[in-house]
Amino acid sequence: MRHSAIFLLFFLFFYADSASAQVEASKVFLLEDAGNNQWCSYTTESTWKAKVQEVGGMTVGTLAYSNDDLSQIDVTETDESGDWTVYDHYFLDSHGHLVKLTRLLNVLPGDRSVSQAFSISNGKATKTATSEKQLSTGRLAVSPKADWLPDVTIETDLKMFPFFALLSRPGLRTSPRSCVKVAAAR
Repeated sequence: MRHSAIFLLFFLFFYADSASAQVEASKVFLLEDAGNNQWCSYTTESTWKAKVQEVGGMTVGTLAYSNDDLSQIDVTETDESGDWTVYDHYFLDSHGHLVKLTRLLNVLPGDRSVSQAFSISNGKATKTATSEKQLSTGRLAVSPKADWLPDVTIETDLKMFPFFALLSRPGLRTSPRSCVKVAAAR
């Protein structure tokens, strides 16, 4: 009987603890809602995808967490005409500092896909690698062109991201949706 009572107390203690704790998402989905001058976060991918379709989101992203620390920020930006898309993958160290960016720029005019890598340190990004492929075939470009590429900012500090205010939001990883207003685009 005594063992049953101990087991019951043990079970109730852990059950009550787990029932009151909210599950934190290991990935948070981001959307720039330009029409409402805000960035929003979502903890479920299906809700995020529906909202992207609803508002016609041109800039989206994800926050990936590892051991409760932000470890990667992915941002995808497409221009309104659909002529180009930039896929940025930022990596953070264990202290929460940006240390690396891998970027893929796909440009329809010119049929180009350019991969770039940057190291980030002391507020500066240094290009460490570049390669170019033909977008339509995926074949390595024999003689890469010095054609135009979209001018998309490289962030070198978390505070530079337009959605930075979301990062410190209480409940970011547990709340189904959270939004912060941003300055209107110029």
